[in-house]
Amino acid sequence: MRIKIDALDTLFFRDGKPFTMGTETWGKGIFPPYPSVVYGALRTLYFSYDVDALKYTSSFDESNPSDPTKALTIKGFYIQRGYDLIFPLPMDCVKEKDIKEKNKLLLLKPQSMQGTSNCKTAMVFRTGEDKKIENIEDGWTDSPTISEYLADNCNNMYCTRLSDFVLSESKIGIGRDNKTRTAEDSMLYRIGMKRLKDVSIVVDVEGLNLPVKSGLMKLGGEGRPVSFTVVEEIEKMAVPPPKLMEKKIKIYLATPGIFNNGWLPGGIDENTLEGSINNIRLRLVTAAIGRPLYIGGFDMKKGPKPMKRAVPAGSVYYFELLGDYDSKEVAKALHNKAISDNEAYRKQGFGIIYIGRWS
Repeated sequence: MRIKIDALDTLFFRDGKPFTMGTETWGKGIFPPYPSVVYGALRTLYFSYDVDALKYTSSFDESNPSDPTKALTIKGFYIQRGYDLIFPLPMDCVKEKDIKEKNKLLLLKPQSMQGTSNCKTAMVFRTGEDKKIENIEDGWTDSPTISEYLADNCNNMYCTRLSDFVLSESKIGIGRDNKTRTAEDSMLYRIGMKRLKDVSIVVDVEGLNLPVKSGLMKLGGEGRPVSFTVVEEIEKMAVPPPKLMEKKIKIYLATPGIFNNGWLPGGIDENTLEGSINNIRLRLVTAAIGRPLYIGGFDMKKGPKPMKRAVPAGSVYYFELLGDYDSKEVAKALHNKAISDNEAYRKQGFGIIYIGRWS
């Protein structure tokens, strides 16, 4: 089942930095929200139509078989712009400095390590040419381009900037005394709202039976209203898997991944860089990884959730297969699967990956 969510006004999604009125004055807004935000909003939506069922639920708890949302799983998390699904730009894609085509991309190529380095991997990324390059901080690209990228066809790759269609607006507020309803001293604050310009949040979910096909729900900070529309059948996979030609496979993170070893997916030994993911044996060759995210949240019964460090969406891992696997077997095990180390995070949509090939 696919659910499309459209904003009716500005939205506010916080990053992992602390924000307390009187201590901090600026609450930074982010977009897109973390998958857990939408996951929690969908659970809330279900219980808004079945309030009596709240007595059977708690926080995510595998031991509670009576929770009617226990099976809810986010299988895909996308941003839709117009009629296209768009994805975070892979971090092995960069742009050349000082060129007219500002959004044209170069693909970094893995090359053998030369000289002495404390890098654990056998290869590092290079352009292969003497060019000055830079990362694109808010780069996004559409599903056809991601499909070409995963198939290692990267001659004409372009991206768009998230800031072109997700506009930032500041909102000023002040804390009030709950008894007198008057403004308190030193409680002025500002938060970064996001206004979506022809942009929707789209999720593929399983295990949720909504009694309606469309309506209103609350999402993000301040419980801002959004509309939702349910599409029963998903016509096709957003990004189909490419055919793997050799034993070289790359894994692209479409959503942030939460791993016990920080940047390294569970199942991969941090010393040998060998191991298995979903029973596919691999050796890590190199990786392009962004700055870590810090993801928390709030539980209505238990209070603030513990902060977790996450690998950002768009990060890419290059592997070699350690075994004789055919392309379909690898795709079935890994493509469009969540690989975060904890089942609760996998259900919430953290660590959804797509596989590709590299040369």
